[in-house]
Amino acid sequence: MRPNRLLLAFLALLGTACATTSAERPASTSSAVTEQRAFLWEVTRPGAPDKRLYLTGSVHLGRPGQFVFPPSMEAAFARSQALVVELDPDKADPGKTQQLMLSLGTFTHPDALSAHLSPETKALLPEAIQKAGLPAIAVERMRPWLLSLTLSLLEMQRAGYSEEGGIDRMLLTKARGTQRIVELETVEEQMRMLAGMPDSVQDLMLREQLQQSSQTAESLASIATAWQGGNPDALARALFERADDPSMRPFYEALFFTRNRRMADQLAAMLDQPETHFAVVGAGHLVGEEGILALLTRKGFQVRQLPREP
Repeated sequence: MRPNRLLLAFLALLGTACATTSAERPASTSSAVTEQRAFLWEVTRPGAPDKRLYLTGSVHLGRPGQFVFPPSMEAAFARSQALVVELDPDKADPGKTQQLMLSLGTFTHPDALSAHLSPETKALLPEAIQKAGLPAIAVERMRPWLLSLTLSLLEMQRAGYSEEGGIDRMLLTKARGTQRIVELETVEEQMRMLAGMPDSVQDLMLREQLQQSSQTAESLASIATAWQGGNPDALARALFERADDPSMRPFYEALFFTRNRRMADQLAAMLDQPETHFAVVGAGHLVGEEGILALLTRKGFQVRQLPREP
């Protein structure tokens, strides 16, 4: 993986199994399997049922062959003229991305990581970076948000997950040359969002990753199971069980809720365009009381989960 694509894989973790998800309660899909639902929604305006937006969630990293799109998703994709994604990695400029990573993700000497960490987080760090095979001198240059995502990605790679097996990458491959590709965000926006989190929140993000590193792959597997079973409630439980914790609220607000509101507005506007759009965003952005599905419903749109069969 090229350095630029490595960074984009870091950013692809946003909205799914990033840092603070818990694997203590695996996603159950028994009801979803019985009802044979897809992790796919149709969004329409009241009185205009023939003008649709299709919306699915992505698990950004996957094992080879892990995800198979149900027939209803294939049919919805075929009826669409534009694919909407958070980011299209192939459109990113490698040089600019590298510069952004250096300016927003690393410290300038003499400043260093240790000066920005709590004693609890610092105590967990040596064992984790030794396990990951990262040189201590390089780690000291990294800001907590970048180190957290780096450790998370490396853990997932060891478990056999890669960007190529992720849902949005699979859809991008299908769309090349046949559909217009629309981006909701930019690399710079995502990195500035992470870099803009207070030191205390970045420290918490890193500490959670260090404490739960052995559960990272299990957590992603739980999310994948919820996706495959068309079970948004199980996914919301896996991702947001600590969203009411005051210490965690700034993290969720930055990573999910603020972006959810912005993306919901963008997606709503697409229903006024002549094209049919098929949108895929991190699955965590769709679910929960502050997810995109709930936001679109409160805006007055009709939001219907589709069955697996068309």
